[in-house]
Amino acid sequence: MENEGNIIIPVIGYIIAIIAPIIGLIYGAILVFFKKDTQLYQKHGRIIIYFSILVFIISFIIKIAIG
Repeated sequence: MENEGNIIIPVIGYIIAIIAPIIGLIYGAILVFFKKDTQLYQKHGRIIIYFSILVFIISFIIKIAIG
């Protein structure tokens, strides 16, 4: 069932992904690979991984553009 699990765990992952994208990537991978029994964590873990990569790329581009 998709509603199994606590929604606060993915929310923490999104916050971590914004603050520290590399740690957010690891957090999302943990949700995907080690929480296989909960569909909620699987779904949000993948999104956290994509979001972390996106935030990392955007911050890298901004860092290069600023100098």
